[in-house]
Amino acid sequence: MEIIYSLLMVTARVSTPILLAATGAIYSEKSGLSNIALDAAMIMGAFMAVYGSFFYGNSWVGVFYAILVGLVIGLAYAGICVYLHGDNTVVGIAFNLIGWGLTTFLLPVIYGTTGSFVSEKIQSLPKITIPVLSSVPIVGGIFTNQTWVTYFSWIFVALTAFVLFRTKKGMIIRAVGENPQAAETVGYSVKHTRVVCSAITGIACALAGAHLSLGLMTMFTEKMTAGRGFIALAAVTYAKADPKKVLFVSLLFGFSNALSNQLQLLQWPADLILTIPYIFVVIFVILDPMLGAWRKKRRRMIEGGY
Repeated sequence: MEIIYSLLMVTARVSTPILLAATGAIYSEKSGLSNIALDAAMIMGAFMAVYGSFFYGNSWVGVFYAILVGLVIGLAYAGICVYLHGDNTVVGIAFNLIGWGLTTFLLPVIYGTTGSFVSEKIQSLPKITIPVLSSVPIVGGIFTNQTWVTYFSWIFVALTAFVLFRTKKGMIIRAVGENPQAAETVGYSVKHTRVVCSAITGIACALAGAHLSLGLMTMFTEKMTAGRGFIALAAVTYAKADPKKVLFVSLLFGFSNALSNQLQLLQWPADLILTIPYIFVVIFVILDPMLGAWRKKRRRMIEGGY
């Protein structure tokens, strides 16, 4: 029982960056502008969160800096792709390379160190325990010692589902993505909508990065996103930008990551343990379409009466 409690607690914590980035990417995807630069916004958000927290001694300032740089990246990405007609794949890869290279370059310039930066002056995000829910058997670990960013990520998923499928703004976003010519004809600005959605994506990814550097850890390390931006992109692509499916895939990755942490206690080979989260995702991506095809075949057999 204690192991499950701990496993769920870690699952909620480590799935937060994936969930935030993937949910934010839904907006860009729905508007018709696939965003490949998720990892760039995440790594820059992680760096700027540490910068603000270190120099101002306040994690909220760090989060503000992260959100600001995420907004800039989101607007820059949309500006190049929408107004300058840049190829989103090429632009996204370029942004990711710039993000990794720039943070590596700035580490020694600002802090006089390479590889990673750790300091007692860095203020981490406060941990919050919800009194009543944390005492619930087994699942109470989800509501124990989590940052406010983790709780916000769940609200963000529900809010995204509501906005996209229950509001006029969401209808406009989906219309722009599905049929931009028709949207322009009835008076909706395709370019404006895509820029706004890209800005939301950048902010969400940067907040995910802030959770990495101030929530999961209290430090910055080169390439500390470890491909989470690409996993978030894969989650959105596989889930077809459905918030519920994105939540499931993100939690799956988080659970596999938490499981790998538990397996370290068994002294398994470290390299094998580190691959477990990615193996889980690959297996799921392979098996789920097979199960979907089986369900469709079974449905046709039932409808056909044999």
